[in-house]
Amino acid sequence: MACNRAVSEPGDVIFELDNVSYNYLNEPPVLKGINLRICRGEKIAVLGANGSGKSTLQKILDGLIFPTGGVVRAFGCELTEDTLQDRDFSRDFRQRVGFIFQNSEAQLFSPSVWDEIAFGPLQLDLPKNEVVERVESIIDMLGLRSLKNRAPYKLSGGEKKKVAIASVLSINPEVLILDEPTNGLAPRTQMWLVEVLVKLHQAGKTIVTATHNLDIVQDIADRVIVLSEDHLITAEGRPEEILRSRELLLRVNLIGEHYHEHSHGAEQGHGHAHFHHHKH
Repeated sequence: MACNRAVSEPGDVIFELDNVSYNYLNEPPVLKGINLRICRGEKIAVLGANGSGKSTLQKILDGLIFPTGGVVRAFGCELTEDTLQDRDFSRDFRQRVGFIFQNSEAQLFSPSVWDEIAFGPLQLDLPKNEVVERVESIIDMLGLRSLKNRAPYKLSGGEKKKVAIASVLSINPEVLILDEPTNGLAPRTQMWLVEVLVKLHQAGKTIVTATHNLDIVQDIADRVIVLSEDHLITAEGRPEEILRSRELLLRVNLIGEHYHEHSHGAEQGHGHAHFHHHKH
């Protein structure tokens, strides 16, 4: 079932989802009739309330689960259990697509941070000196030098998130998929994460982030896909259009009645929409 495809060019369609649905055994669907194209070099935010299907959609993109209806293609090849059982295709796909789980601990299992970051490149059978080079450059890029000999399980939540990201970046994937990456992070670590994603996008990575954190959307996305609580794509557009639509955000349960928008510097065209709770 091998399916070979040359390296994608900027603007190429990387993922195609045609009428994709998914339901867990004997449960109602968590995704329905999803039609989606993701092109190389895009940065996309998938917005939706908890339970809307964001994580399921991302797991389908990463080939961790397969649709119960419809077709998914990645890099021009259908993504199925059969194609991913082909060693060459699977290896190629796993190198090109990196997934950052919502729970960092699901990804961390090595005795030290250095070993954790080296794990992926070692699986790619890279020469030892190239593995060392990759690990050291990722440690420097993400500012992890002080953690490199620490045991991942002893780190704080924010540090674990940084190491989980480092362990995926060391594979040098073309596509980065992040599931609720700011959950549980302190504001400073959230800012660090946003800056890293901006840098990675500037370096040519395709980035797909599922979040319900509206404060980061304008920085991490140039296209927003909104999932409704009935598991459909209910809206799609530029971040500023989506964030301006109070009626839409209320309808999909991303904001409550008492939220209001502060748009800073919007007249200059570089505003960020922030949603704050009214203090009564």
